Amino acid sequence: MTQQTGQIEEYNRLATEKREAEKRRYGPPDNATAESSLELPDGIMTGAAGSFAKIISTYLESPPEFFYFSYLACLGNVLSDKITLDSELKVEPRLYLLLLAESSDARKSTAISKTSFFFQEAKRWGAIPDYAECHGIGSAEGLQKMLQGNGRIILIFDEFRAFTSKCSIDGSVLLPCTTTLFESKKYESHTAKKDIRIENASLSLLAASTTETYERVFDSHFLAIGFPNRLFLVPGNGQRRFSFPQKIPADDLRMLRETLGKIVQFAIDTKEISISLEAQAIFHQWYLTLPKSVHARRLETYALRFMLLLCCNEKKPVIDANITDKVIRLMNWQFEVRRRYDPVDADSNIARLEEKIRRILTGRNGNGLGKRELSRAVNANRVGLWVFAQAIENLTKAGEISFEKKSYRMAN
Repeated sequence: MTQQTGQIEEYNRLATEKREAEKRRYGPPDNATAESSLELPDGIMTGAAGSFAKIISTYLESPPEFFYFSYLACLGNVLSDKITLDSELKVEPRLYLLLLAESSDARKSTAISKTSFFFQEAKRWGAIPDYAECHGIGSAEGLQKMLQGNGRIILIFDEFRAFTSKCSIDGSVLLPCTTTLFESKKYESHTAKKDIRIENASLSLLAASTTETYERVFDSHFLAIGFPNRLFLVPGNGQRRFSFPQKIPADDLRMLRETLGKIVQFAIDTKEISISLEAQAIFHQWYLTLPKSVHARRLETYALRFMLLLCCNEKKPVIDANITDKVIRLMNWQFEVRRRYDPVDADSNIARLEEKIRRILTGRNGNGLGKRELSRAVNANRVGLWVFAQAIENLTKAGEISFEKKSYRMAN
């Protein structure tokens, strides 16, 4: 028996034991009840980011989770070219993070600005070797210029609409550029008038929005390209506590900077982080049971990024069962958050349109309909062409309909 075969058998044995014994309940997101709370699961805010959130939120009114995730977004960008997973997938711990709140009382911008300033100061004091951020990008050409100066950068927007409005300008390729750079390190766009070539880039995003703005900020272009499922949403609510916030003690800030410096050095020294067999089995079981929902898309991508990020946050050289537990609970929570704040109620609209398509095609007695005729027959314009395309894709993948001779028809 080869070492690899033995590892695979051990992996499968552990997965079976976990599933049969049900010692832990890592149910898929769609098992969660509709009334489940959107509060962040217990025990997530630990490590350096947890300490930062606890200390800073003692003096400011922003919710701790805003500080926690803002810290991880900045940290992930700093570490993006320093450490990865021991996997064929060269995972970088980069995030596209969006803070959501009902009103200004949550102090979203405060959380972003204070975290940003902390990382700038950490660089100035020499605690970390480098850190680069940008607070205003108007075009892909501008982003290209910024990345030429520093291949690793985090875009920061106090108002998310400032970013989406630039993406919506006619002729702009900022949206496809940033969408591509979520998973890729390069982007190209060539026209008769301009050439854009971005290579070896590590892009992160940290922004804030009210829930009302978020629910109406996307047009069909954002939905068609899949930008919303590249965002990691963090909702929160603040409380008025300090009419005159006191200064954060210098000793506390120095300790936080030193801790950050140790994490970055840990990443530089470690370079790659592996995953234990037990953690693999747990993650494998969760991965196979992800629901087929638009809200679950790229959750596995974020799971891998957070595994790496939380390991560094706690200076663990191996992804163990505890880290995997946190990440899976975090991803299940994110699924519920996406479902709650879905700007177009995608799952419901898609499901309803799927049923309409079934009824129309079933009534055709084997005769097909072209895409345009089918779109008209189900009134796809009412819910949008993106929803229509998703419904067609789902039914085709499920083998319920087929496309033959330029027509859609029920599969035999």
